[in-house]
Amino acid sequence: MKRLFITLLVTSATFLLATAQDVIFLSESDSIVAKVITVGTSEITYQKWANLQGPVYSMSINQIAAIRYENGTYDFFKNKVTPVAINTNSTPSLTRSGNTYMYDNLVMNKDAYKKWLNEQNCPAAYQQFSSGQNTAMGGWFMLVLGLGLDLGSIIISGTNYNGSINPVALALGITGGCLEIACIPTLIVGYSKMHRSVDVYNASCKTSASAKPYWAIQTSSNGLGLAYHF
Repeated sequence: MKRLFITLLVTSATFLLATAQDVIFLSESDSIVAKVITVGTSEITYQKWANLQGPVYSMSINQIAAIRYENGTYDFFKNKVTPVAINTNSTPSLTRSGNTYMYDNLVMNKDAYKKWLNEQNCPAAYQQFSSGQNTAMGGWFMLVLGLGLDLGSIIISGTNYNGSINPVALALGITGGCLEIACIPTLIVGYSKMHRSVDVYNASCKTSASAKPYWAIQTSSNGLGLAYHF
């Protein structure tokens, strides 16, 4: 039973490390979970995450808004056209490194980031993050409960000196193992949702939440002048 406990722990850790995935964002509401193979000047090649042994696909860079890689870094491919004006208050983007979130000069952990999203009046990103956080908490609860049941199974097995299999210990061990396995996809889904809130914010809330007055050089029929936009 102890060997089963150790094997499940190693398998869980290995699976969590091996399931990192890339996400190709085509638009605000469309994305592809994939393994990006190459990124060229005009196109990328990738395999669908659900079929890593399947065919290799290619896609034009012009169809892609951004790629989020498994290590949390991004490549952006579509740039907004800059208007004919000198805007001294350019809008920064929300970024993420692991579970640390950054906006301009602000660096936030998960709790501070959730509070910041709520203050930015961005319900779409806030709900995305909250849903992912709740799912991840459920995954961690399953993992802790599963480990506790495995520990109980080991303790009960250790008190059985006649060499037979204790049915209670066996039931606890099987239930604990199932919970540990089930927690893996739950954690993956939860953290993916939390991380996706960055893209939701940048796509739907960045401009409206960060719009500021600015000075700009503007031309009109009366000539050239300095205009204040607010």
